[in-house]
Amino acid sequence: MPTADLHDSLQRRGFAHWPGALAPEQVAAVAAQPLLAEAADTDAGDRELLREPWCGALAARLRERLAAAGVLAPDAVAVQCTLFRKSALRNWKVTLHQDLSIPVAAAVADPRLGAWSRKQGRPFVQPPAELLQRLLAVRLHLDDCGAGDGPLRVVAGSHRHGRLDAAAAQALRAAEGETECTADRGDLLIMRPLLLHASSKATRPEGRRRVLHFLFGPREPGYSLHWSIAL
Repeated sequence: MPTADLHDSLQRRGFAHWPGALAPEQVAAVAAQPLLAEAADTDAGDRELLREPWCGALAARLRERLAAAGVLAPDAVAVQCTLFRKSALRNWKVTLHQDLSIPVAAAVADPRLGAWSRKQGRPFVQPPAELLQRLLAVRLHLDDCGAGDGPLRVVAGSHRHGRLDAAAAQALRAAEGETECTADRGDLLIMRPLLLHASSKATRPEGRRRVLHFLFGPREPGYSLHWSIAL
């Protein structure tokens, strides 16, 4: 996909689809990792993959390509990688939302920070929209994801409206409609965390949908915060 189109789509719609970003043999090598292979389909995902050496190497490869395409700052760092997995054993849905929480090293006292929580033993916080607007989520599809596989549905342009409460989010979806983000194995879906998105259960649960969801951000997030991991 031409880099100008990627950049324009990301700026205007809040998401961009990069078909065939990884070659088939590269995707096969990633999908064969023990944590991602079929034998592990009994769980729905994992938030801590970035600590795996293979995942760190993949993040570096993606960062280089995204920076070359002009959609990521050259000094950006990967701060999280989450596996989302739907299968016959784990078929789930996600209601309409924005990604508002980020993984940090420790809690700090700042009135601009809120909704502190812990996930897999690590602190998370909701920072101001100013920081969220500087982040980039990158979803690598390890399997084909058609309409029946529970693909992401997004509200185009919703990232420009800042943080939205539930009523405003529903009203914006009703006004603007949704786009279904189907993808092939090896495709990237690039999106802003403030983009409204949801997903339904797979309607063909004999299939599977594995996605690696990377989060990239500035090396120094500000607000006295430090990332729990930054590669």
